[in-house]
Amino acid sequence: MRSTGQLFRWGLTCLLLAPVAGFAWFTAGGSGAATGFLWLALALVLLGGGLNAAAIVRGVRRVGRGDLMTSLDGMTAADRAGDFLEEPIVPRQRVILVDGTVVGERGTGTGAASGPESRGQRRRVGLAAAAALLGLVAFGAYTLAIEQPLATAEGQLTLDEVYAVWNTASRVGFTISLTIWVALSLAITLGVAVLALLPAIAADRILTPRRMLAVACIAGSVIVTAAFAPYFSVGISLPDDLPFPAGGVQSPASLAFGLTGVALSAIAILITVPDWRRAPR
Repeated sequence: MRSTGQLFRWGLTCLLLAPVAGFAWFTAGGSGAATGFLWLALALVLLGGGLNAAAIVRGVRRVGRGDLMTSLDGMTAADRAGDFLEEPIVPRQRVILVDGTVVGERGTGTGAASGPESRGQRRRVGLAAAAALLGLVAFGAYTLAIEQPLATAEGQLTLDEVYAVWNTASRVGFTISLTIWVALSLAITLGVAVLALLPAIAADRILTPRRMLAVACIAGSVIVTAAFAPYFSVGISLPDDLPFPAGGVQSPASLAFGLTGVALSAIAILITVPDWRRAPR
């Protein structure tokens, strides 16, 4: 049995994923083959709206039956009507921690561990994610500096010939934008590593290993999105300097790099917004 809150979270997740699917269509060049992303976005909007409507209906029914107040104070409808038991009802004391852990209620999970064990998990997840981000930056730099110029030249020139015919001012502008992007990307990656190595963050409950992974995914998505500046510089300046007519051609590596950023955004949403735990009976 899923709770009202879970249904709402799932609906919100679908609505948040819809623009991500739309951006995937844009990243894929808006081609006919990428139209499936638009259909996916429409399906996510409809599904999200349906789940949210179901959550609202269930919530209204729970309020009408008194189930909501029972879950809060432990008193049934008969108790509130005056039909009390011989023994007084002991109020339940619950402390809901920031990571969703409920202290003082039976049948709930313990949530993320605190202390050195959780800190060690955060470090492992964070450092592994930082290493993956370094690989992402290297792949992006290779794509922007090598693969995309060759794709723009449509295979008619070698890489040296492409850079030779490229206007000096445009080439320098691209080099500067690429250098700035690499520097900012490395700074973001370093920030992820620093968060992973911090000795303690509010007893390691605020930045749990799962949230550490989400932060890394968001950082990777930002890195990919920021690469649009040098990518745009190649597409807008290089075709004008080539000795033959050429249009904006996206290389397979550029497509893979862009869709990686889209996938990282979707992963960040999927591991933070919805609640995948089964509700206690």
